[in-house]
Amino acid sequence: MMTWSVDMRNAIAFMLLCLGMTGCFPPVEEDLTQLNFNSADPVVRQIFEARDRRLSDTLRLFLKDKHARFRYLSALSYASYRDSNAVDDLIPMLADPVEGVRQAAAFALGQIGHASAEHALISAFVAVDSTGPFNKTNGIILEALGKCGTDSTLNLLCSIRSYQPDDTLVLLGQMLSFYRFGLRDRFCPEASGYLLSLASDVRYPQAVRLMAAHVLQRFRTYDLSTKFEQLRRACNDEKDPEIRMCLVSALARIGGPFTLNAMEELYSRGLDQRIQANLLKGLQHHNSLQAQYFALKAIQNPSVNIAALAAQHLVEKGTEEVFDELKKLSSQKTMPWQVKSVVLEAALKCLPHYRVVTRGELLYQLKSLIAQAKSPYEKAAYIRALSKSTRELPGLLQYAKSKQPPAVETALAEGIESILFRAEFRDVFKGQHHPVYGELAAYFESVGSRATVGPLAVMASVFFRGNPIPAHYLDADSLLVFARQQLQLPRDVETYNELSKAIAKRSGQPYRSVLPEFNQPIDWSLLSGLGDTVRATISTSKGDVVVELYPAHAPGSVINFIRLIRDDFYRGKAFHRVVPNFVVQAGCPRGDGYGALDYSIRTEISMLDFRSAPVIGMASAGPDTEGTQFFITHSPTPHLDGKYTVMGSVIAGQDLLLSIEQGDTIDQVRLQ
Repeated sequence: MMTWSVDMRNAIAFMLLCLGMTGCFPPVEEDLTQLNFNSADPVVRQIFEARDRRLSDTLRLFLKDKHARFRYLSALSYASYRDSNAVDDLIPMLADPVEGVRQAAAFALGQIGHASAEHALISAFVAVDSTGPFNKTNGIILEALGKCGTDSTLNLLCSIRSYQPDDTLVLLGQMLSFYRFGLRDRFCPEASGYLLSLASDVRYPQAVRLMAAHVLQRFRTYDLSTKFEQLRRACNDEKDPEIRMCLVSALARIGGPFTLNAMEELYSRGLDQRIQANLLKGLQHHNSLQAQYFALKAIQNPSVNIAALAAQHLVEKGTEEVFDELKKLSSQKTMPWQVKSVVLEAALKCLPHYRVVTRGELLYQLKSLIAQAKSPYEKAAYIRALSKSTRELPGLLQYAKSKQPPAVETALAEGIESILFRAEFRDVFKGQHHPVYGELAAYFESVGSRATVGPLAVMASVFFRGNPIPAHYLDADSLLVFARQQLQLPRDVETYNELSKAIAKRSGQPYRSVLPEFNQPIDWSLLSGLGDTVRATISTSKGDVVVELYPAHAPGSVINFIRLIRDDFYRGKAFHRVVPNFVVQAGCPRGDGYGALDYSIRTEISMLDFRSAPVIGMASAGPDTEGTQFFITHSPTPHLDGKYTVMGSVIAGQDLLLSIEQGDTIDQVRLQ
């Protein structure tokens, strides 16, 4: 016979009482394998088509179907198609006789995120102990409440401290609820001690501890200043690298030299690269010279990505005291360009203003490196460093007059933007009739007429932020409208929306983003002969990464990926974006992150998540804008859950992912 935890029962009962609803239903014994996806089933295809075409009436009919698998797929479809009008249709599904259908309905209601679902979700919570059949559903409900609940629900969740280590799923749900509330800027600051005790106590399940640690890592509202010693010990003792990397990020937020000493000691152990990355990212909370010397030491890290991350800290926080050290480092002939470019950028930033000759030497060195660069990404990196000098604006405009690879074009645009909004810009280029304004006007007119999407997006950002160019040189409003007319949808939707945002702000009109119309039906024939799991090998310039793709959860995305593989689209494509301990991203036709083909696919949200790693997701510029670009995570990234399509996961080559650098290429992708 089941026994309820008294504290748990009282807390939940109180929560239900406050909202005036209670509810319970018996479980139905049904083989949940009946919910499995079968791409050959015409009804399954019809449901996915209804999801993609936004056919609410069709989905509503399937919510009432006698077959559980169709009710399940229909309910889950609303997780991608976030229609608040569907809340009233989904609420009855919380009482479905099949547990999986109830879970899909709760998940979809959370994704829709409308407060009108709060009442029903709490009513559907069934207070049982850890052996009960409802705990997975309860956990999903708790997370959903974090996405749509009000402060009163958050306060009630904060009062629950009675879950035991074996209450895995409801504990996980509570942690996820805190996290989702936090992403909506709603917090329970008094829970800091509770979260830390869960994160650091090995008696609790790894998934629960990890999410508690993620809450502490991400949200500054959880004050840990009085918990320094407890947190320091937890960072030292923790064996799980994914939990430890979160704990060190939380520790870094506590100011002072004692924290830095603890961080340096942890770094010196030669821990997992991902932990080292978080330690260096954590330096953002420290402005002392000690933190700068910590970063200088880390520039010698054998990992290119970690060394560049350390140098970036000095770009952001460096002072004159470390300039000479930076200059010495910049002269190392064997230093990789990914690191040297950032070191030179930091050196220019930290250079004392009176060392005019030395400034000239650094600028000469940078211009020589730009001329000698062997790849667009190397050239772009040195151009970004050069743009640290405001006086180099005419030189950047001169580079932009000649044909450049897309990655360089975009880097030039970003460098020009950074100069235009620098405090010293108008002191260097005095007066509204300075010749540089004519050159800037010619540059932006060229960008607008050529409709190059990367520089155009940056141009939109420039004129969204202000009017750096006098009106007698350039009619920015007309240029923005003209440039937008040159774009092709859905291919250029990201830049189109950036231009629309700038136009709206400048005209005082409300901004409404354009979402691509449905334009890419799922070609089910490409799954012929393939199973529910599809394996592929991504051969890179660093080695092979083997992945599993999940058509049962993201059929449109997987089928699109398969088609691109068979077309050999990915051969030679670069990893254009690498963020240490976050993602590597590839698949851009331009190579600067702004490229796409002349179609888009729908965002596909399932109950797969980014809370494990490495996970393959579809890159996007907003809902339903996916196409060719994908990313692979380095570590758990729960803030991506429910926003990006999970397409698959990596099953071999995980360590290799950490060695991928910007500019590394895909040699081939092949299906196994």
